[in-house]
Amino acid sequence: MINLQYTSANHNTEWKGYNVDNNDTYLNFMKNNVRNRLKDTDGMRTVENHLRPLATTGFEMENLNSLLNSVNQEERDWAIGESFSEAILEQELGATFPWNNARDTRNENASLPGADIVGLINDDGQQKLLFGEVKTSIQGQYPPHVMYGRSGMTHQLETIGTNLTRLMTLITWLVHRCKDTEHEANFNEAFRHLIQNANQGMYLVGVLVRPNIIANEDDLKSRGTTLGNTFNGTVTKALLLAYYLPHLLTDFASLAIGGDQ
Repeated sequence: MINLQYTSANHNTEWKGYNVDNNDTYLNFMKNNVRNRLKDTDGMRTVENHLRPLATTGFEMENLNSLLNSVNQEERDWAIGESFSEAILEQELGATFPWNNARDTRNENASLPGADIVGLINDDGQQKLLFGEVKTSIQGQYPPHVMYGRSGMTHQLETIGTNLTRLMTLITWLVHRCKDTEHEANFNEAFRHLIQNANQGMYLVGVLVRPNIIANEDDLKSRGTTLGNTFNGTVTKALLLAYYLPHLLTDFASLAIGGDQ
């Protein structure tokens, strides 16, 4: 489904770019892995199974169905990019995400603050806290503007890796979603690794989604070099990934959302 086009590193930061093949494997990945994360299929099934027994009359059932059918289907590009990124990190790196961020959304048009990606990862036998940022860009410039500035990927990853207030916010969020679950032991191991290494030792990932753009290492090279210099001398690991999609941004949305709505 993906083919490596370039790879390089600076200290403990790597960057890699992949072409994505437009084949059945990719289409099934979008239809199943990405769509299920985007729509939180498992979570919505839990919600529906809890609510249906509470509706005991035909009138109540009609109102319940109206609510269930009102779920927003017009997903924003950032939400699709995040679901794609989490799904591919699960598939390619074995990352785990104890909680679907879609469940915390109180405004259907809002993105949650802190980090786009929050989870756990087994890095060569060591569980680590996984934090990351996702950017989607069709700008024909290398690198695109989403990689720069205070809202750019590099600055956001540096903030997560160096700002203890931001880090503790993410850890607190993760504790509440790992405690008393199957993920608790891995979280505990990852957190101990963090505090045993001067609050470093996390795994940072930046994912750049590039619909209908030709692969070019300049998308990641300068930003990867900067991150490598920032975290040189620490045990924090950073990985930048670019995925060059074989279609337009509008097709990316159609594949993720589906045509059955």
